[in-house]
Amino acid sequence: MSKSRLPARYRWAVASRTAAAVLGGYAFASAAAAALAVGLPLARIEAVFTANLLIFLFYAAAIIWVFATRSAGRAWVGMFVGTAVCYLAYLVLRGTA
Repeated sequence: MSKSRLPARYRWAVASRTAAAVLGGYAFASAAAAALAVGLPLARIEAVFTANLLIFLFYAAAIIWVFATRSAGRAWVGMFVGTAVCYLAYLVLRGTA
């Protein structure tokens, strides 16, 4: 019996999207949490707690977006740009930029 195998290009694209979702999503969620923790107009402990609760939504949204976008390359670029924007927002809000 012969197995029907998926093309290697397709398997690499799925592996790349999975890596973008796991690694890029984590970086994006972490940068967003840092920006929110500094930027939310709450007491420090409440801002940190709220930011840490919200990162679950950001991480889930990033994973969904990675698999919904047109290509794996676009997924990587999107995760990089989103992370960079959140990190720059963190630096600006913290006052070090």
